[in-house]
Amino acid sequence: MMPSTEDKNNTSVIYRSVKNHEQQQAIDLWYKVHRVQPGFFERYFNKETSPHYQEGDTLGAWIDGQLVSAIHIRRLYIRSRDDNTEYLCGAISNVATLEEHRRHGYSRHLLQMSITEMEQNEFDISVLGTGQPKHYSVLGWEQILLPSPISIEWSHFSSSGDNHHWYSTNDILSSNCQLLLDIHSNKPRTYQFNRSPVTMFQGWTGWNWKKENSIAYLLHDVQQGYIVISNLDNVNDIYISEWRASNVDVERKLFKLAANEIRRRQPQIKIIRFHTVPQYMSLEELDLWAGTVTISKNDHTMIRNIRLSNEILEKIKAAYLSGHATFWPGDYF
Repeated sequence: MMPSTEDKNNTSVIYRSVKNHEQQQAIDLWYKVHRVQPGFFERYFNKETSPHYQEGDTLGAWIDGQLVSAIHIRRLYIRSRDDNTEYLCGAISNVATLEEHRRHGYSRHLLQMSITEMEQNEFDISVLGTGQPKHYSVLGWEQILLPSPISIEWSHFSSSGDNHHWYSTNDILSSNCQLLLDIHSNKPRTYQFNRSPVTMFQGWTGWNWKKENSIAYLLHDVQQGYIVISNLDNVNDIYISEWRASNVDVERKLFKLAANEIRRRQPQIKIIRFHTVPQYMSLEELDLWAGTVTISKNDHTMIRNIRLSNEILEKIKAAYLSGHATFWPGDYF
């Protein structure tokens, strides 16, 4: 790493990794810039929720001993369903610069350092989420369009009043967290993040489900599966945010249950929104089975190759572009 440099105002800037005893400085910086709920950023350094973290995964720019800009490389593993291979993914997170120190190129310098770090530490690929793609595209990250969300003019709401048990995600995580993780891992998408151990699954997925005011339905017999509905109280943004199923019949059952539960809670709703495309059904099959499908595109995700072959990289990109792999709301970078 380059230990120091000067910006255009001749200010001496030191670029280096954030040491373990300096983690709170990075946390304080991130909260000051991003202003999210308490408890969010601490998880990046907690061994229970981020078991793969290593000192050096957070990079910072320092001026006169003050941390003014920082980014984090979150270590995640993308697993292939085809051959169970795992690829080490550097998920670029928490890119933040104090307002009074912006427009001096500090975060771009840190991103360049992150690329070097990932190349030297045998990362395979990098991903990030952003609303400012130009900031990253000049350094080799490529924007991909994800099919998210999709909307269905649901054609067969049930009025039978089925008594199915939906639980708050807090309750279901406290009682069945390991089963949820097992279903997620054993009934995978084409590519997906490995969320184990259960402390990581609960610490990240659970935080998001709680934030989104979510409920879940769990099938724990022979036909295993689960499905999550988020933003329950927002009639304009309620949607089916995540699911896993053992086969197409289970997926259809879960979709029906979720659509009916949304309609029961919000009787005026006719359009059912899903985070992404089905796990098993094609969009043509979904359209015939459930109702007219409308697909939106989310352009906030970017991918950068570190050391994969072009063949593998294109397979991963194609899976995400089609929606057969996806970054769930709980897969925070």
